[in-house]
Amino acid sequence: MKKITKGFFSLSALALFIPLAAQSADVSPAAPEGYQLEQVLIFSRHGIRAPLVGYGDILAESTPHQWPVWKTEGGLLTPKGAEVETLFGKYMRDWLAQTGILPAGGCPTDGAVFVYANSLPRTIDTAKSFVSGAFPECSLKVNHQAQIGTMDPTFNPIITAKVTDEFKQKAVESINQHAGQGGIDGLNERLKPNYAVLQQVMDYGQSKVCTEKKTCSMAEQPNTVNIVQDKEPGITGPLRLGTGASDGFMLQYYEGYPLKEVAWGQITDEKQWQQLEEIKNLYHETLFGSSAVAQNAAAPLIRFVSAALVGTPDNNALAADAHKAKVAVLVGHDSNIASLLAAMKTAEYELPKQYEKTPISGKIVFQRWHDKNDNRDLMKIEYVYQSTDQIRNAMPLSLSSPAQRVVLQIDGCKIDANGFCPMDDFKTAIAKDIQGQ
Repeated sequence: MKKITKGFFSLSALALFIPLAAQSADVSPAAPEGYQLEQVLIFSRHGIRAPLVGYGDILAESTPHQWPVWKTEGGLLTPKGAEVETLFGKYMRDWLAQTGILPAGGCPTDGAVFVYANSLPRTIDTAKSFVSGAFPECSLKVNHQAQIGTMDPTFNPIITAKVTDEFKQKAVESINQHAGQGGIDGLNERLKPNYAVLQQVMDYGQSKVCTEKKTCSMAEQPNTVNIVQDKEPGITGPLRLGTGASDGFMLQYYEGYPLKEVAWGQITDEKQWQQLEEIKNLYHETLFGSSAVAQNAAAPLIRFVSAALVGTPDNNALAADAHKAKVAVLVGHDSNIASLLAAMKTAEYELPKQYEKTPISGKIVFQRWHDKNDNRDLMKIEYVYQSTDQIRNAMPLSLSSPAQRVVLQIDGCKIDANGFCPMDDFKTAIAKDIQGQ
């Protein structure tokens, strides 16, 4: 298949024409006889939130239509988001019980489950919703920084290296190289059909940006990479505008807005959704897919994951509690998942029945298994997520009506037919990722 761009977020051109209903996620095969699950680390994106962006800016000026006013304040978890995450939590508890790592009922023993969220309201509330679904009536603590509303350094995907002219040049060159032929400009050229769909949906030709500012083609506007020390990397231009708009439309769909109100009723088929969401997917891919940015932005998180799974030192005292727990649950953001998977050099993957590459409430599930037959430890990594329809319809999940599951493979940890790689290889691989920082 012809790929639109390189990297683990890449979408095939053919996939744009395949209805989501015709796709199915790989079913996670049962563990071979003699395999015992011994430790799990779940890294989750937060649940459905109200849009982050303020519509009094470029997004408002890019359409003659009015953006909807949400009942939930911008950036906060919605009641629907809490409901969906609670259902997801129940499913994960059912799966954990099936593997035997936790009992099917009752509350876990002290220290068996560790929960840690970024210190923003939506991540804390997502973690609480997960706990209420997985461990109802149990008094499980959700760990987070005391100062709510500020980013916890573990979850903050910022550039921590000293941003010299040389560093900035290398970062921009790395991003351009990862963007494919022609760099950022070439990516813009390849996204022309996507921008055309977005302009149609937004009625861009009748917007203030076009009629007054005479900027009537998104594809002709430049994208600019912003690398600033102690700031999250960013891109300004049509790629960012498209990301904000597409994110807003997808959240409307998840929240359950009537279809005639989602994107003002202008998204009418699967192909349009794929093309719009590809803009957002490629925004994250372009920013975090390059090693120069990903290794730096994900550094604290990789160290924490390594400390929790392998026992390596970490300056976050909570990592020791995560390492002792049978099940650790971390709740952060799509930027965390994008940078973490990129830094670990994850092989290209696709998520059937989803438009997003880092979907709402989606979870990267690290699993350490022990093979009793050969007395060896193994690692398995899966993306466990809900389909767009499961989220929109708040479908109850169970082992018979499960979430979607896709096996992931990181560089240096080759998987077998069942998705397992030797734990020693995983340790070596994650050690190299840390050293690369």
